[in-house]
Amino acid sequence: MGRIIKGINDKELNRLVKNLAKNVQRERAKQGLTMQSLATLAKMATSTVFEIENGKVEDFRMSTITALAQKLGVDPLELLK
Repeated sequence: MGRIIKGINDKELNRLVKNLAKNVQRERAKQGLTMQSLATLAKMATSTVFEIENGKVEDFRMSTITALAQKLGVDPLELLK
């Protein structure tokens, strides 16, 4: 899957990054997971989860969002709303 930033302006990207950060953090906390445990479940680095939750990503792949969503039990699009 490709990167999500193609054809999107900075304002829209900033909104998506903020929504992703807030929603991943909320869903992770709801399930009582640490960043490390979520990262392990989603087969990614803890630093990736940290960067996403803190809005420190400049671009991200849908495959990353999908992996997080699957482990959090939510639709990937819900993480971006």
